[in-house]
Amino acid sequence: MTLSELITLYRAQAQDTAEPYFCSDELLTIYANEGQDEACRRGQLLRDAASPLCAVAYAQDAESVALDYRVWTVLQAFVNGQQVDVVGADEMAAFMPNWTAQASSAKQPTRVVTGVTAGRLHLWPIPSEAGQIKLHVLRLPLNRMSNVNDRPEIRQEAHPALVEWMLYRAYSRQDADLGDPTKAATALRKFVAEFGEKHGARNEQWMRDRDTHAPGPIA
Repeated sequence: MTLSELITLYRAQAQDTAEPYFCSDELLTIYANEGQDEACRRGQLLRDAASPLCAVAYAQDAESVALDYRVWTVLQAFVNGQQVDVVGADEMAAFMPNWTAQASSAKQPTRVVTGVTAGRLHLWPIPSEAGQIKLHVLRLPLNRMSNVNDRPEIRQEAHPALVEWMLYRAYSRQDADLGDPTKAATALRKFVAEFGEKHGARNEQWMRDRDTHAPGPIA
């Protein structure tokens, strides 16, 4: 479905068809993009090993590299065709206490460490030569939908469920005419049936950082 079709389906289901609209096309575009992000967070739908954000260059003597903000979590990493371990900071500390204070160096890293600095992967040992890490990741959509012909990146059969998120957000607005908590709850329930319950940012960070000794996820 295109963005235009998502908006049309929303208007038909919400009976929001008369101008001035309860939700403008601009607001519905925000809701549609938000719904796709939420779907990817809940369902971990987009796996990627081929897009540009999966190729991360590192410089000689680099201690860490930046991850694209759309990377949800790193599943695997490869340096010069060889797989390297992806470990959390706690696991790394258990393997080698005070590893951050040790100036260990090698031609290329054999481990990449998450959970040390937000949005970055730390390299161990520190590489003595420049190189590139190829990543296999879970991520958020590469681009925001903005034009009428843009399509969600998630699979076609899941597109109608994005309209349930748009309905949920619309019915949740504080308005005497269209705001309706009961209908909002119904739309959200249908969205959850397709993509799953919300994990929450704290739990997502726990999973992303591969914590082993930190407190477990929030129930």
